[in-house]
Amino acid sequence: MTIKPELSMYIRTLVRGDNEAHDRIQAQLDNEGWDGFPRYLASLFFLAVDRRFGEDATPADVIKFVADLRAGLADGGPDINAEDAEALIWANIDPEADYDIEPTMIGKIQAAVVYKVLTDEPISDEDLDGVLTEAVELAARR
Repeated sequence: MTIKPELSMYIRTLVRGDNEAHDRIQAQLDNEGWDGFPRYLASLFFLAVDRRFGEDATPADVIKFVADLRAGLADGGPDINAEDAEALIWANIDPEADYDIEPTMIGKIQAAVVYKVLTDEPISDEDLDGVLTEAVELAARR
């Protein structure tokens, strides 16, 4: 599957707070279609969770992260179900874990987690580009 370069540019402008470019790219994607975005977002989510938690995370680490995430979204962000967010994150840390979450909630959780992980700490342009490129490569695999 080919991932449109505009999808990475969309995330980059969001992370960098470039609202003008973000709005322009969003309008372009609204016009042309968001083909591949769910797969790309899922790949970014996987990388973001790995970046934030690695292999040594505990359930308490995930619970704290989700609490901080939800607190940051309290002023106008999407309503994220805590239990669903914890389950989805944990399923990326532990492949044996299972979850039953509505697809629309999955997308909200993935987007919020990606944004939080990529904006919580300073990230260089080179590092951000590396994450976005790796997500494209993951999403393009069959």
